[in-house]
Amino acid sequence: MKNSNLSFDKFAKDANLYIKKLALDLGHPEEKDRTLRLWRAVMHTIRDRIHIGESLQITEPLPMIFKGIYVEGLTFSEKPSLSYDTLEEMKDQVKKHQDMYGEEDFSWSKPTEELVAIVLNSLKDFMSENQLSHIIEQMPKEIKESLKKAV
Repeated sequence: MKNSNLSFDKFAKDANLYIKKLALDLGHPEEKDRTLRLWRAVMHTIRDRIHIGESLQITEPLPMIFKGIYVEGLTFSEKPSLSYDTLEEMKDQVKKHQDMYGEEDFSWSKPTEELVAIVLNSLKDFMSENQLSHIIEQMPKEIKESLKKAV
């Protein structure tokens, strides 16, 4: 039998290290659960705005546990399920996802667009800047311009 190199403990360790670092970058190192909810809200907001093929490419470099979180609730559609066009609409969508995933009124002490940029910047731990740029390029003009400045 081949060694598949699957290790739940390693997957959990990788996920914990990543979320700990992200919580620190967000300025709330003690809020790992909320950080995970924010990550899911941001990534689902982006995932549901870009083409499914491009969206699934994001999963390739992610740690195993985050691959599952990313595809949770994903439905196949030729057309993206979200159609926001402005930064405000994107921020509203992130907040809706946060609420849907159990986030209570919590002051992140940073504006939502900065939280989105921090989450996207954290992806550099797993993907090249070119890959991240490619994701941002698929966003509507106003959002793309804002994210390019921040990431």
